[in-house]
Amino acid sequence: MLFIHSFLLTNRTDFLIQSYAINTLLAIIALILLSWGINSKKENLSTFYLLTVALKLSVYFLFFAPYFKIDGITTRSEFFVFFVPYAIGLLVEIILLATRFR
Repeated sequence: MLFIHSFLLTNRTDFLIQSYAINTLLAIIALILLSWGINSKKENLSTFYLLTVALKLSVYFLFFAPYFKIDGITTRSEFFVFFVPYAIGLLVEIILLATRFR
């Protein structure tokens, strides 16, 4: 997916690679927290999920949004630089958790 995305956004390849790396790290952290929550704190699993979403969105607003708003406008391509890797990570999290804890 990174190759297709970098082909479509040739001028933002370096930031795109950072976005995929950061989202991969955030997905791994979310998987660890949710796996721990499923195994030990099932009654608080929704809280763990909301914490992982809050973590990802805070990274977006602290790291990505200021960079995108340098020119005052966030374009669709800038929006998708973060949210395509975010959506891929979210799908992988759901699939891995669903297959692991049936």
